[in-house]
Formats: sequence, structure tokens, C-alpha cells
Amino acid sequence: MASKSLMIICSLLLALVFSGNFACNAARVMLEDSPKEEEEQPTLPKLDLPPLPEFPKPELPPLPEFPHELPKLEFPPLPEIPHDFPKPEIPHFPEIPHEFPKPEFPPLPEIPHELPKPEFPEIPH
Repeated sequence: MASKSLMIICSLLLALVFSGNFACNAARVMLEDSPKEEEEQPTLPKLDLPPLPEFPKPELPPLPEFPHELPKLEFPPLPEIPHDFPKPEIPHFPEIPHEFPKPEFPPLPEIPHELPKPEFPEIPH
């Protein structure tokens, strides 16, 4: 178990060392192969274009004028509703008594508190 973990750690360290060395070598090769001076880019020749003709401005017809205030709409008058309605007649219910008569229950029979102990026969040993 320990040998496997040791092998994994060593392989990771070796991979780290060689990947760093490879990156350094790649950067060095790129610097050596790059041109030392920037070459001038060829420029595009200028084209002589004729001047644009002036077009006449189109004449737009005037816009129609809209009124700023719209006319007020006329609604027919609402019918008058009476404010005082007749009070409805509510029937009076009979009064319900708050205290009801207590019902009379027959007296419960008396139960003795001490019950007689049952007599068990003795079991021989």
C-alpha cells in the first residue's frame, strides 16, 4: 500500500519537473524563431473615388394638425336612486331561557371499597 502511494507521488513529481522543462524549452524555441525586427506591412493604395453627387432634399407634405384637447363626452344622466330605504321588518323570536332545569338522575348504587379476598387452595410443594 505504501509502495503504491510512493510510486504515485514520484511519478507526479517527475511529471511536474518534465512539464516545466518542456514549457521552458518551448518558450526558448519560440523566441529564437521569432523575427528580430518588425517588417513593414504593405499598405493598400488609395483609390481615387469621384465625389458623391448632391441629391435634392425631398419635400415632405405638412402633417395634419391634431387638436390638443379632445372633446368631452356627454353621458346621459344617471337615474336617481333613493338614499333612504325602508327598514325591513325582522320577526322577533321568542326568548330562550339561559338557565335550564337540572335533570334529576337516580342515585347510583353504593359500591364497597374493600372487596373480599378470594380464597385460593394451597398448592402442595
